[in-house]
Amino acid sequence: MTVHAYFRSMLRLVLFVSALANCFAQDGGISAKAVEVPETVMAKRLDHVVAPKLPEGAIKKCSNAMVILKVAVDEKGKVSDAEFVSGYDELKDSAMVAIKEWTYKPYEKHGHAIAVRTSVSIFYLGDGESFPVYMPDGKGGVKGGNIIPLPPECGSGPVSRGRPS
Repeated sequence: MTVHAYFRSMLRLVLFVSALANCFAQDGGISAKAVEVPETVMAKRLDHVVAPKLPEGAIKKCSNAMVILKVAVDEKGKVSDAEFVSGYDELKDSAMVAIKEWTYKPYEKHGHAIAVRTSVSIFYLGDGESFPVYMPDGKGGVKGGNIIPLPPECGSGPVSRGRPS
């Protein structure tokens, strides 16, 4: 190998290592090192939930609504960041305020607590009650994800009819 080829190889190596270091250093925040975990898996780890307050007049009494958030959970199980993904804009602020108070049992990988990102679906009932769609069942599993009926005073709700023959 000639001296010129050696220096060219060394220069390429230095540039490659430098570029690689810049890639890792660009976003040193939680999102850069957080692992994506399904909502139902993290729901089993819910430790403390604060129910969002339904803003006055946000939805009608005989209506239900849902908000979906993307959240970052740090190594200690605290929600460190939240982003509104979908749902009624009128419910966004109450969901964002409440989610910052939620805590999870820390998620572990190879015996070490790690930061994660997950989705959270919050269900709002027209009577003012709200809760996560998925919650721990107390037995190590998760409950929820079912359709919630309207309150009895709202009647049976829409009737689904089969296709005409």
